[in-house]
Amino acid sequence: MTPSARHYARLGAVQYLYSWSVQNESINRADDQLLIDSNVLLHGDLAYFQKLMRSIPPRIEQIDALLAQAIHRKIDTIDPVELAILRLGVYEMIAEFEVPLKVITNECIELSREFGNVSSYKFINGTLDKLAFSDNIKPGILSSNAQSQHPGHEFDLIERYFANRQGNHSSVVAGIGDDCAIVNVPADQQLLVTTDTLIENVHFAATTNARHIGHKSLAVSLSDLAAKGARPHYALLNLSMPQYDKAWLAEFSRGFFDMSTRHGVALIGGDTARGPLAISITAFGLAKAGESPLRSGAQAGDVIYVTGTLGDAALGLAESRLGLKLEDGEIEYLQQRLERPEPRVKAGQVLAPYATASIDISDGLIADLGHILHASQVSATIELDNIPMSPVYRKLLPDIGWDFALAYGDDYELCFTAHEDLPASVIDEAGIAITKIGQVGDGEGLQLRQSDGSSYEPRQAGYVHF
Repeated sequence: MTPSARHYARLGAVQYLYSWSVQNESINRADDQLLIDSNVLLHGDLAYFQKLMRSIPPRIEQIDALLAQAIHRKIDTIDPVELAILRLGVYEMIAEFEVPLKVITNECIELSREFGNVSSYKFINGTLDKLAFSDNIKPGILSSNAQSQHPGHEFDLIERYFANRQGNHSSVVAGIGDDCAIVNVPADQQLLVTTDTLIENVHFAATTNARHIGHKSLAVSLSDLAAKGARPHYALLNLSMPQYDKAWLAEFSRGFFDMSTRHGVALIGGDTARGPLAISITAFGLAKAGESPLRSGAQAGDVIYVTGTLGDAALGLAESRLGLKLEDGEIEYLQQRLERPEPRVKAGQVLAPYATASIDISDGLIADLGHILHASQVSATIELDNIPMSPVYRKLLPDIGWDFALAYGDDYELCFTAHEDLPASVIDEAGIAITKIGQVGDGEGLQLRQSDGSSYEPRQAGYVHF
C-alpha cells in the first residue's frame, strides 16, 4: 500500500524528535540542523508536518508524564527511536481528535517497523493501547496553558478544537493566543474585510449537522470576498454556545477547517462565550489595489450575469413543508445547496477584471441586484426565462413559480455587471456556469419580464432580517 502524505509527515516528525533526543539539545533548535527525508518534502503533508513541529515541543514534559504512567520506567531508558514514535502517538491521541485512535496506533506501529528494532512494534502497540483506554488520556490534557487542563474551560475549548490549526501563512506575525492577531499586508494590496453571523433557528435549523454549520459559517463570508475578486487569507471566529459539547465542536471545527484548508484561510483569532448558539465570522482577503468591483460601478448598457443556478437552497429549506414529490437524490441535492454552499472564490477572481459591479446573492436576486442598482443609480430589466435553474427546480417550476429563485436567498452565487459579453475563455476559466439574465438601463427600478413581454411581480422582494 502506498504511504499517505500524513504518513510522511509523521515520518519527518519522528526524525525531528529523534534528532533532538540524540543530540540532547533544545528541542526548539533541533530543526535548524535536521536533515529531513526527501520523501517528507516530496510526498508529505507539509502543513501537518509543520503543525506537529509547532505543537509537540511545548508539550514534551506533559507527554512524557503520560508515558511514564503507562510504562513505569524512566523516560531516558527508552530507545530514542521508540521514544520519538511514542511522543508523536501520544500527542495525536490527545490533540488530533479527527484522527481515529486505531489509525494513530497503526501509523506508529508502521513507523516502528521502519526504524525500530525487531520487537519495537510490540512495545509501541502495547503502550499506545494502554494509553488509549486510560482515564489519563482525555481532551484538553495537553496544553501549554495550565488553565486549559480543566475540562470545559474556555481555553481548553480553543486549544483542542481551534488552536494550532491556523494554516501556513508566513504573513501571520501573531495569531491565536495573543490579544490581537497581527498580519503583514503587501504594499500593493488592499485588505478586504467582511463579517457574517449565523444564529440557530434563524440561519440554520437546530437539527443541522454541526459539520455542515462549520462549512457554511465560513463559506458565506468567503462568498462576500469572492464578489470583490479577493483571495481569502484570514478569518476570526466568534462562537457562542449554550454548553461545552465535545461531539458538536469536533464536527463543527472539522467542517470549518475543511473549508478553510481548501481556500487557504488561516484562523488567526476570535472569542468564545456561553449563550444561544451563534457563529460570527470575520473574513479577510487581499486584492490588488483598485481592482475590486464595487456595487456602484454599473452603467446603462451593461450586461447582467449570475453564476450557477438560483433557488435551490430556498427549495431545500421549504421542501418538507411544501410536500414536494422528489426523489431521494433530488432532496439530497437541495439540502447540499442549503447547508453546504460553495463560495465562488475562483470565479470571482477571474471575473473581477471584467465586472463593473458585483455582489454575492445571499438575500435573493431581487434584493441583492437592487443594491447594485441603488448604489449605481441605474435601472435594470431581467428576462425571467433566462434565470438559471437546476433540473430539480425546472421540474418543479410549473407548481412553485419563480419566487424561490428571485427572492428567497441563500444561493451564494455571484451577480455582476459587465460592459460587454464575456469571452468564452473567461467563462471556462471561472469553472462555473455563467448566465446572462438581463441588462442595465437608465433611470431607476427593476423590471422582471416574462416571455410574453408582461411584467412579473414577486410576492416578496428578498429575505427580510427584521
